[in-house]
Amino acid sequence: MLRYLLLLLWPAAVWAAEPSVERSGAVAATIEVEPPDGDDSLAAAEAAYAAATSEAAALRALAGVVNLHRRRGDYAEGLARARDGLERARALGDQALQVEFLYLRGRLYWNLTDYPQALETHLEELRLSQALDDPFLVARTHGGLGLTYQRFGRSEDALHHFERGLAVAARAPDGRIRSSLLNSLGVYHLDRGEPARATELFSEALRLRESYGNARAIAETLTNLGQAAEAAGDSTRALDYLQRALTTFEALKYRRSIATTHRRMASVLRRMGRLDEALSHLRVALQVAGTLDSSEVMAELWLEQSLALEARGEFAAALAAQRSHAAASERARGTEDRRRMAELRARYGEEQRELEIALLRRSQELQKAELSDRRSQTLALAAGLIGGVAFLGAIIAVQVVRLRSARRLHVATEHARARAEDADRLKSRLLQIASHDLKVPLTALHATAGLIARSPDDPDAVLRHAAGIQADTARMRTLVRDFLDASAIEDGSLVVQPASIDLPAVAHQAVQSLAPVAAQKEQHLHWVEPAVRPPRVRADAERLRQVFDNLIGNALKFTQAGGTITVTCGESTPWVYAEVRDNGPGLGPAEFARIFSPAPAVAPRSAPGEGDSTGLGLVIARELLTLQGGRLEVESQPGKGATFRLLLASTHA
Repeated sequence: MLRYLLLLLWPAAVWAAEPSVERSGAVAATIEVEPPDGDDSLAAAEAAYAAATSEAAALRALAGVVNLHRRRGDYAEGLARARDGLERARALGDQALQVEFLYLRGRLYWNLTDYPQALETHLEELRLSQALDDPFLVARTHGGLGLTYQRFGRSEDALHHFERGLAVAARAPDGRIRSSLLNSLGVYHLDRGEPARATELFSEALRLRESYGNARAIAETLTNLGQAAEAAGDSTRALDYLQRALTTFEALKYRRSIATTHRRMASVLRRMGRLDEALSHLRVALQVAGTLDSSEVMAELWLEQSLALEARGEFAAALAAQRSHAAASERARGTEDRRRMAELRARYGEEQRELEIALLRRSQELQKAELSDRRSQTLALAAGLIGGVAFLGAIIAVQVVRLRSARRLHVATEHARARAEDADRLKSRLLQIASHDLKVPLTALHATAGLIARSPDDPDAVLRHAAGIQADTARMRTLVRDFLDASAIEDGSLVVQPASIDLPAVAHQAVQSLAPVAAQKEQHLHWVEPAVRPPRVRADAERLRQVFDNLIGNALKFTQAGGTITVTCGESTPWVYAEVRDNGPGLGPAEFARIFSPAPAVAPRSAPGEGDSTGLGLVIARELLTLQGGRLEVESQPGKGATFRLLLASTHA
C-alpha cells in the first residue's frame, strides 16, 4: 500500500499516524503519516524527488515533500505542489496516489482555515478511498472529515466520522491509524470540556503507540494528556506528562515541539504561581523559537511571557512583551491577509474596472461641459472688449459666474467621487464577509445533501442531516438580513416605526425563543423578572427584538458549554434598560477598540463548535438603538464575562 512505499523515502525515521498541527491554546489534532521536519529532511525529500526514475516514484516522493511543507508551515507552497501532484496522479490513473494528494490538499486547506474547500476535498477523497477498500485510507479520510466538521461547527457530524473511522480502523493491519483516531476523538472531548473522557482516549492511544514504539507519536500523546490533566485541575500531573514529552522532543531535535512544550509548561507553572520557573522555560523557548522563523510560535511565546511578567508585577516588561506579541501576530497574519486580499482583488477586479470606467466617463463629461462653458465665456469676453469700457462690469460679472460654476462643479464632482468610494468600500467589505460566511453554510448544505443521498434508508442519519440543513439555512437568513441592514445603515435608508412598547415583554420573548438553542449547547439562559415593572418605552418592537436576538446570540456564541447567560430589565431615570450578562471569556482592551467594527481583527475566541462571526451583529444593534434615541453600553474584563446594556428613554421622562 501507499503508506509502506512512502517509508522507503525516509530510512532514518519511522513514520506514524500522529498529531502535529499546533492551535493556539489547544491540543494538536491531525491524522497523518509524518516524516521528520528539519531542513535536512526537506533537502533529502527534494533529492529523492529529483532522483525518481518513473512518474509514479516521483509522485510518491512529491507527497513526502508536500507533507514536509505542511509540517513546516509552508502552506502556500505545499498547496501548489499538492495541486500539481493531484493533476499528475489523475493523468497517471493511479487512484491510491490521488487519495494521498487529496488528503494532503484537504489538510492544507484546513491549515489555511478554508474549511469549505477542506470538506469538499475530503469528501472526494472518501469516495476514492472506499473504492480502493483500503481500511487504512478509509479510516484516515474519516478522521480528516471529523477534524474538518469539528472546526466547521458541526459537532455531531464530527463525532460520527471519528466513530466511523475507528470502526473501519479495526480492519487495518496495525493499530497506528486507530491510535490517531483515538487521539483526535480525545481532542474532540477535551474541546467540549470533558477532560475525563479525553484522558481515557489519550491513554488508550498512548498504549497503542508505545506498542509500536514511535517516539514522536508517544510524545504528542503525552502532550495531549498534559493538556487534559491541566483542564481537570491536576497541574502536577500535567507537568509530569509535559516534561516526559519535552525529553523526547529534545532527543529528536524537533525544535517547534520543544519551544511549544516549554510554553505549555510555563503556562501551567504560571497558574500554579511558580513564576520564576515559568519565565525560565520561556527564556529557553524563545531561544529555540528564534531558529524557526515562525511568527506564530513567537507570538504565542511573547503572549505567555507577558502574562507571566504581569503576574509577577513587572508591568513595564509585561507591556514590552505584549508589544512583541502584537508585532509577531501581525507578521503571522500578514501572509494570510495578503493571500486573501489577492483573491478578493481577482474576484472583484472586474467590478472595480467598471467603477473606474464610470468615473472616467463622468470626468470626461464634466471636462466637456467646462470647455463649452469657457468657450461661451470667451466669446462674451470678446464681445465685451469690442463694446468698450461700458461692458467692463458685465465681463466681471460673467467671470464671477464662471468661477462660482466651476466651484460648484468641483464640489459636486468631489462629492460624487466620495460617495462612489464609500459605496465601493462598503461593497468590498460586505463581499469579503460574504465570500467566507455564506460559502461555509452553502458548502455544508451541498455536503449534507450528498450524505443523505448515500444513506436515504437510514432515518436517524436523514433526521440528523435535516437538522443540519435547517441550522445552515437559518444562519444564511441571518447573514443576508445583516448584510441588507448594514447596507441600509450605510446609505441612510434604514427606517424605524416607533410605538409604545413594554421592554421586559420583548426581552422575555427573545429569551424564550433562544432557550432551545442554549439547551442544545448545554448553556443556562435565564430571564430575571424585574422586581418593579419599568415604564414603557417608545421604540420599534420588531427592530428591538432584532437587537435582543443579536445580543443574546452573541453571548451564546462566546460562552462555553455549562456557562450562564442572564437577561433582565430595570429603570435608571430617565432610562429604561435591559442587560444581557454572560460568564464567557470577556473582552480585553484590544477587543473593546474594535468591538463595533465589522469583521474585527481582534475578537474573543468562540466557544467550541462555533464558527467565525461576521462582526456585523453588534454594529447593527448599536445603530438600531441610535435611530430610536437609545444607547448600547458594554462592561467587561478578560476572564470575567461581559455585560451588554441597552438603554431607551422612558415615555414618562
